[in-house]
Amino acid sequence: MKLGLFAAIAVAMSKALFAYDAWNSVTFAAEEMRQPERNLVRSLLYGTLGITLVYCSAVAVYIYMVPIGEMAGIKDNRIAAEAAQRIMGTTGVAFIAIAILISAFGCVNGLVLAGARVVYAMARDGLFFPSGAAIHPVYLTPARALVIQGVVAGVLTLTGTYSDLLTLTAFSSLLFNTLTVVGLFVLRRRQPDLARPYRAWGYPVLPALYVVVSVFFLVFILKGDPRNSGLGLLLTALGLPAYLYWRRPRTAA
Repeated sequence: MKLGLFAAIAVAMSKALFAYDAWNSVTFAAEEMRQPERNLVRSLLYGTLGITLVYCSAVAVYIYMVPIGEMAGIKDNRIAAEAAQRIMGTTGVAFIAIAILISAFGCVNGLVLAGARVVYAMARDGLFFPSGAAIHPVYLTPARALVIQGVVAGVLTLTGTYSDLLTLTAFSSLLFNTLTVVGLFVLRRRQPDLARPYRAWGYPVLPALYVVVSVFFLVFILKGDPRNSGLGLLLTALGLPAYLYWRRPRTAA
């Protein structure tokens, strides 16, 4: 019974994780930032705190207008629309729809720019097809990387419902975030003398706590929604052969 409850909580939390996801996207363009050792940390801190304030404030309004006991009966879990309707009537439904569209466009814009930057950097560093590093001659954007990302995103939209995609992407993103923090411990051990312009506050306690909590959610998201989280795990695993291929020693010509 408790395991089933934990799984249900973890799957529900995977949707909430999406609201905070992409908090680290600014790091993808760190090399193009002025004084990244200062400005990158500020961007991460202020951005995360700002989103947390906005999100928690919105949730507080939803809970006040639509008590938890009534939420289960709301069609398609459209809590925001229901709360807006109770506040402003039918106008509220239109308002929340427009607000969601604006929010979605902003989110997509940021993810498109950040995601393409990763593909471009991988191609430039020899970890992806070289064509992925192609720069548009006029706009100076990673044009080929943007096309690749658009094709992949288009395919993903055909794999299931919006809720399914949320679980798939949230699971995959949390997995990579967890591995990134694990990498912190590995680098500290293998390369103790490496230059470190960024401080890991509370190391090693806070990073270790993050890994423990993240692994808990990963395990129970997989248990609660094995199909979608399993697809996320499979897509991630498909990258391993490609990584090993591009990391193989190359014979000099």
